[in-house]
Amino acid sequence: MSTVKEAYKEIENIIGSEYISDKDFMKAAYSRNVDPAFPDRWADMIVRPETTEQVSEIVKIANKFKIPMVPRGGGADLVGGSVTKGGILIDLTRMNKIIEINEDDFYCEVECGITWGNLVSELHQKGLTTGVLGPGSGFSATIGGGLSNSTAGFGSTKYGVVPDICLGVEVVLPNPQGTIIRTGAAANKYANPFCRYGVSPDFTGLFMGDVGTMGIKTKAFLKLFPKTPYKAQRYYMLNKNDYNKVVDLLYKLRREVRDGLHDVLVVPLALLQILSMMVENKPAKRPRLKGPVFSILVEAMDQGILDLHLKKVSEIMENDTRSFEYQEMDLDAPLSKDWKFNLKYAYNYFNKYISIVPPKISCTTCHKIPISEIPKAAQLSNEFDIQNKGEFPSQSISLFATVIFLMPNGHCVIVGGFNADNIDEQREISMKMWHKKLRNQVRYGGVHYWLGEAISQSIVEADAYTPEFVQFFKDMKKAVDPNFLLSPNKFHMYSYNDDITKYIIKNEE
Repeated sequence: MSTVKEAYKEIENIIGSEYISDKDFMKAAYSRNVDPAFPDRWADMIVRPETTEQVSEIVKIANKFKIPMVPRGGGADLVGGSVTKGGILIDLTRMNKIIEINEDDFYCEVECGITWGNLVSELHQKGLTTGVLGPGSGFSATIGGGLSNSTAGFGSTKYGVVPDICLGVEVVLPNPQGTIIRTGAAANKYANPFCRYGVSPDFTGLFMGDVGTMGIKTKAFLKLFPKTPYKAQRYYMLNKNDYNKVVDLLYKLRREVRDGLHDVLVVPLALLQILSMMVENKPAKRPRLKGPVFSILVEAMDQGILDLHLKKVSEIMENDTRSFEYQEMDLDAPLSKDWKFNLKYAYNYFNKYISIVPPKISCTTCHKIPISEIPKAAQLSNEFDIQNKGEFPSQSISLFATVIFLMPNGHCVIVGGFNADNIDEQREISMKMWHKKLRNQVRYGGVHYWLGEAISQSIVEADAYTPEFVQFFKDMKKAVDPNFLLSPNKFHMYSYNDDITKYIIKNEE
């Protein structure tokens, strides 16, 4: 009997025959991310544990037979994070319980396989919110996925990325013992999980944004906030296509409106022009598109305070922009005065900016940069696209940004990339160009967060890490995963003794 079959039998004894499969139709169903570049990759088996203890037993068996394993949440990953060729794919979505919502002390404890939709729906009935309402992939994404990818989403201008609301986790280490630990205040067996710092070093951070390489998160402790009852949306179009002016206005909004800002997006002119051509219910008059559009959502606990925020926003924007309505492009779009927050709006928040030309799919290059560096990054990105025009997939559109998303401090998220057809003939071309574009962004100082396999490998290839950091990373990985079995393709991290410098790609300037 092969080692895979032996492992299968032992795991089956742990979780039951209903929750493990090596059938082709099941492996095919779990074989893809939401991207056009990776080929279908079939795991040896799909397992669906229900408890932390079951995850621990699976990890022990994987180590016994030296079989790689990859954790998976909602599966809407764009960067190669939630599939594996061979090995054990651990689907955590059965671990979907809300264990506690503490309305007095403003925290909750949930299993990491719960979706954002399920959690947010329950919290909103109690007048509570996590602040960030999950990743751009929507409410079917899981809490564990948002933490593993350190993602931004609806609410991130005010509340930050998903790990910023995390107070600690319960995690299974991928070592031969399948060790279970808790971090944050929960590391103190006598304490409730109400805060992150002070009990020990911040070991929670080790598992935030780790894209499933350092441990398998099974429970999370999250901050809660009172749900803000008053929100309003306004749109402004810049009078000219000038990223320097975008920077100036973002700084003013951050300094003068501050906590009143819930979300601020800047939609570049190039994307507006593309979207206007795709609209079905067009107005008779052609829209006057001269510059980027600012989408500004403000919130307050009181209507009077909300009105003051709106007045301040109007004062900041009045000299360099004009009021804009998306009805100028699309007659089916609501007017800003009629805008009402609902969960459907939050679910669709980023969707139209990810895959802008259906049925093409995005090779996303989402990254963060300081606000002050937007003009430089836009120039370098456009120069790269021009210089490498012939290397992109056929009929591909490459954009520096489909949206610029303001974060709590002096930086922003650039949601961008290029698109390609989901066909075998383009995969190798797409993957090669994807890595090359990512390396270019790393070298102009972009900090990627949704790393998965494609982006984490590209950071290594760009020679971003110092030798000292690489050694530290490998030492930490070895401490929790001595056999290097968990998510082995990410960061080109295959074994402790492997020379990571051989993956560096130079002379691309």
